[in-house]
Amino acid sequence: MKKGHLRQRVAVLVVLAMVASMGWTIPSASGAAATFTGGAYDMPLYVANDHTPVALRFNVTGGLEANTQYYAKIRFTADVTPNSTTNRGWTYNAATNTWIQEREDWTLFPVVTTDASGLLDTWIYAKFGDEDQSGSYYAMVSLSKTGAASTYNASVLPLVTVMDTKTAGAWIHNGTATGAATAKRAEVTSVASTSTVYALSKTEADAVDSDSNGVVDDEDYGPVGKNGDYRFAVPTATAFSVYLNRNYSTSTILNKTVATADTDIALMAADTEAPSAPSNVTATPGSDSVTVDWDAATDPDSGVAGYRVYRWQASPSASYTNPKSLVATTAAGVTQYLDEGLVKGEEYRYEVRAVDVATNVGPRSAEVTAVPLGLMDTTRTSGADRYATAIALSSSAFADSTVTTAVVATGRDFPDALSASSLAGVYGSPILLVGSSVTASLTAELDRLGAQHVVLIGGTSAVPTTVELALSAHYNVSRIQGSDRYATSVAVAREVASLTGGVTEAFFARGDGFADALAVSPFAYGQAMPVLLVRPTSIPTTVSAAVGSLGLTDGIIAGGEPAVSATVKTDLDGLLSGTVTRVWGTDRYLTARAVADYGVAQGWGDYSYVGIATGLTFPDALGGGPVAAQNHGVLLLTNPQSLSAPVSSAITANKGTIDLVDIYGSEKAVTAGVRTAVEALLQ
Repeated sequence: MKKGHLRQRVAVLVVLAMVASMGWTIPSASGAAATFTGGAYDMPLYVANDHTPVALRFNVTGGLEANTQYYAKIRFTADVTPNSTTNRGWTYNAATNTWIQEREDWTLFPVVTTDASGLLDTWIYAKFGDEDQSGSYYAMVSLSKTGAASTYNASVLPLVTVMDTKTAGAWIHNGTATGAATAKRAEVTSVASTSTVYALSKTEADAVDSDSNGVVDDEDYGPVGKNGDYRFAVPTATAFSVYLNRNYSTSTILNKTVATADTDIALMAADTEAPSAPSNVTATPGSDSVTVDWDAATDPDSGVAGYRVYRWQASPSASYTNPKSLVATTAAGVTQYLDEGLVKGEEYRYEVRAVDVATNVGPRSAEVTAVPLGLMDTTRTSGADRYATAIALSSSAFADSTVTTAVVATGRDFPDALSASSLAGVYGSPILLVGSSVTASLTAELDRLGAQHVVLIGGTSAVPTTVELALSAHYNVSRIQGSDRYATSVAVAREVASLTGGVTEAFFARGDGFADALAVSPFAYGQAMPVLLVRPTSIPTTVSAAVGSLGLTDGIIAGGEPAVSATVKTDLDGLLSGTVTRVWGTDRYLTARAVADYGVAQGWGDYSYVGIATGLTFPDALGGGPVAAQNHGVLLLTNPQSLSAPVSSAITANKGTIDLVDIYGSEKAVTAGVRTAVEALLQ
């Protein structure tokens, strides 16, 4: 069958219900049935949703194949043909208990089946997906044969599009509720002219003339002489409560149980003044949550009974906005709602409405937005001593059998080990520490990592020959060293250049102190960027010579002028053809914070992972640098007795990004009070 709008031989009836103040009209259409007779049909009284649900019944008397299944969808458009840029119609699929938007794949929509004569007579349930786009709309029922292309394609028309209804006026929200019969109410308010309200009820089908009017089984059709699809006029600009008294039994449609029962409909004078909108609405992000607060609304008549909280998200498509969902109802005195289980980093939008005792629903509050934070946590990675802590750090970040070449440095002093991070980054290795002898725990960790080769950093005064011999019994061992700490940093840089094909940028830090060099270690590791050591007031000859021979063009100085003087920077400016940048703070803690922020700005890491180590000793930070790098994070230094202000401010400023704060070392290295302070900041 040719795809397109089959207006020939297609007769359609649409009966609408659950519509408040919409005034649907049936425009003339060739072959369209003006009325429908015969049989009783169920439909839901309400669906508890922030968008008015409607039920459309359509009857196709020709043009379809017999005993054939079709996907059916609702479309809402301001035009007489479907508009591929809109996504405002939502169709209910009872089989999956889901609402499907217009532009989803056809296979997600409900399936309808023609009879042996090719006829189709069924209901379809819909709702409007964007209250911000109120106005007059055509409602269309579109069909696509199952087995056809299922992916939505704006250029492919459905097999059949039925266009027999059009709203006469703006779409008006229907505030609904479940529960007591008196709460089952449509908000019917005429807008500019006489409005028509549709309702449908079900015949008892008991073959008894219960109301003695001479007609069998018409009792549930409403007023005497009216059919099941009946209407009545509402005076202009007058508000009424429409009550439908219906009993419940076992038939379930859209999760609402309906039954055969007498239906009484009445327009009743009521408290028609809605409560005010809640004011001062705020949305505060928390860990995978948002807390919504508001000031109480007022109501001059029956009083505020409670509040409704709505949530929605902006769609990635500019064509539509995801529908507002009712996520909570609260009692009159409750003006706060905690929305949990949200997705970190997603923007959520909220509005609040008040409901009075007479079930009038007030206007929407101002819209507020919030982006939930991650589910933040703290942990401590430590061992019984510095060597065990290095092993614990390695175990926390490096999987079994993933490290072929491991880097080992002395844990007794810092100079030779300061430049090890870049080389460890090339090898993808942790930095393990060794003392005057090789322990069983060290070899066990090397074996767990799958190490076949061990690189020792520093000369024999740093890592004794006895250690080298002991390790040689199990692994291929090599040593990278220089005549002093400065020469060792050059030797490491040359090895990095050899393994990577060359380096053009390096960190420069003082060699007679460890703090600044440790601060850059995660980025030196992640970027395979050498750390060259200098004296506070001069550049050693071995280092200045290496700048040229390595082909370095740019440099980053870690630390202020007391650590690396202005003279040294001037000398580096002369040696390097590119840029020399100084990243610093007034003390080691501020410098570590400045380095962290600089690296994040460069894209070398982020604050999702924060490693914290004492700034007074080197071993834990030495092993922690590679761990921070493995987590694409940053390393901060703190006073071991109390959380340093730069760390506190960094956590506060980046709270929305942080997933984990990892404290390196035992409580002897970084006290429990520091962790408590961190946890308080993450609340």
